[in-house]
Amino acid sequence: MEVDTVLSRTLQLIAEGVREFAGFDLAAVSLVGDGLLHTVTVVGDDEAIARLVDLRAPVELVERELEPAEVWGDLRFLPAERAGGHLTGHEWVPDVVVLDAPDAWHPDDLLCGLLRDDDGVLRGLLSVDLPRNGRRPDPAQRETLQMYVRLAERALVTALERGDLEVRVEREHAVAEYRRTIIDVLSHELRGTAAAIGNTVEVLRRRTGLDPTTRSALDAVDGGANRITSVVDDMSALAKLGRPGIALRVAPTDLGAIVRDVVGFHDGAARLRDVSVSLEVSGTTVVLGDPEDLDRMVTNLLSNAVKYTDPGGAVRVRVTGPDGADPAHASGVVLEVADTGIGIGAADSEHVFEEFFRSRDGAVRRRPGVGLGLAIVERIVTLHDGSVRVASTLGEGATFTVELPASDVPADSGLARREAG
Repeated sequence: MEVDTVLSRTLQLIAEGVREFAGFDLAAVSLVGDGLLHTVTVVGDDEAIARLVDLRAPVELVERELEPAEVWGDLRFLPAERAGGHLTGHEWVPDVVVLDAPDAWHPDDLLCGLLRDDDGVLRGLLSVDLPRNGRRPDPAQRETLQMYVRLAERALVTALERGDLEVRVEREHAVAEYRRTIIDVLSHELRGTAAAIGNTVEVLRRRTGLDPTTRSALDAVDGGANRITSVVDDMSALAKLGRPGIALRVAPTDLGAIVRDVVGFHDGAARLRDVSVSLEVSGTTVVLGDPEDLDRMVTNLLSNAVKYTDPGGAVRVRVTGPDGADPAHASGVVLEVADTGIGIGAADSEHVFEEFFRSRDGAVRRRPGVGLGLAIVERIVTLHDGSVRVASTLGEGATFTVELPASDVPADSGLARREAG
């Protein structure tokens, strides 16, 4: 089943949010096509991913299996004792030890959210398994799951309204514009939904007498909403940078100053992960460019380096001007971001700057992301007539090197630091 890349990655983001904030180690999204449910996104257990990716199950059998399920709003919970066996051969059953408790999760339990269109027709499922606490979901978990079901349903319905699952655009420029339109639509829808969730959380936090469990659940929901907003911002930036004839707000900009600001801003988050960040700036590091876009470029490179570096590791950032210590780049300003993290495989290195690319490596999949950051970096660098490359060995970290043309015009401090801000 062919699914538009934007929709596929949006659903993956939602599945990753379920895994991170709803307390389940496995989340999958299946879409209806030609009478079959096609699994298009799986996040979590490597064995489950291998079994479930591209798995197909007749919709009729799924509906029959769910007939005796308990109804929890948009969710359907089928306890093992009510299973009818209709999906035998079309499922993955984990090998886990069942707790000795009345609400223990059984390997044959089935919990999913129904994704319906505006006419009430079933268009997909959001399914979960492997609860971290080994128990069936409590009311707070159910509410979190229902939030993600609604997000997935909105993304899917928006795509369906524009024929996203059926249309094949033949000409390359038409495909690009189509994808930008979808990104714009999804960005608008998801940003509004995330804002509504955040406002609701704030209202609930103001209530007195909230117990620690409820406050923790609200924090988890708020964290998920913030993450969605962050990804939406990246999607919007990607759409903007990809529009033909985009005009940069060019100004003499001190890249070294921008890097110092970004490193200072992210230092706290790096310390929380026990990752050290060092910075070295040498020479005159002025370039002609858009300060806001250059800030985003540096931010994406640094946040990626910190995210993929394990506790105890280090990130080294270096900015060198043409009059600095590196004679190999005598005509340009060079930014290097090197980490001691998990590294990138040779096959993946060829694709890391592609939009929405995510490695299938388990160590990568376990960290949140949708594959937009480096694509944005590459577009910003290209618009600034520069180059970007990566050197990496799996398990030994990665080094990203950006080279931009140096400016002969001195940077004005008020313009160079944060003109956009």
